[in-house]
Amino acid sequence: MKMLKILLPLAVVLCFTGCLDIDENVNINKDGSGKLVEDMDASQMVEMLQTYMGKEEMAKKGIQAMDTTVNMKDIVDTSKSLSADKKALLHDGTVHIQLDIDKKILKTRMVFPFTSQDNLQKLYTVMSDGSAFGSTKLLGGIGGGGDDGGGGAPDLSQFTGIYTFSCKDGTMSKKVNREKWKALTDRPEMAQMKQASQMGMEINYTATITLPRPVKTCSNPTAKMSDDKKTVTLKYNLIDALDHPEQFEYTIEY
Repeated sequence: MKMLKILLPLAVVLCFTGCLDIDENVNINKDGSGKLVEDMDASQMVEMLQTYMGKEEMAKKGIQAMDTTVNMKDIVDTSKSLSADKKALLHDGTVHIQLDIDKKILKTRMVFPFTSQDNLQKLYTVMSDGSAFGSTKLLGGIGGGGDDGGGGAPDLSQFTGIYTFSCKDGTMSKKVNREKWKALTDRPEMAQMKQASQMGMEINYTATITLPRPVKTCSNPTAKMSDDKKTVTLKYNLIDALDHPEQFEYTIEY
């Protein structure tokens, strides 16, 4: 597990120079419980990782094929920065990591069950505020680096954090937080990211929401609905949120 302290934060940095695919799935049951699953595929970055470090250097640092699942309880129970409420939200989650250098595979899957829609809303807040899922928090913790690892590299929570998520029985929404959006776009590295996007850089983001009842209305015109109208799917390039964050807002009534 020690090599993850080196591998994962580095992979996050490299992901922001190429293409990254994120699939987020939310499934809500009739009683309000459910599961939040997030798959990240950074396989295109493995070759860049090899170029950046070289096979010999990677071997010295112990970076090799792995296929492992980390129980979040093993991380949050020893965290000194997370509150008791946040620990409870994350406690039953798992993070699966698959790495195969030769086959150029680098994938992660995060699974978090929730007992109510109120807890789902709180879970989204924790995942987007950087307190547990920034490269210096979750990834450093998985790698054995505790709460003090990593540097100042950008991470995905900075993008998801510009939206305020809310939900209750019958309604779910994601709205732009203009103050957080401006703080993000004012960061100097964001200008470099915009330039990189013009050369083909993408963070392909797909959100799939499965609800216990058919959807009555959805405010986002790009959303796709299943035949039974219980599943809503939205797809976009997360980098575009730097210029047009309002395009990815939604309010769903069901």
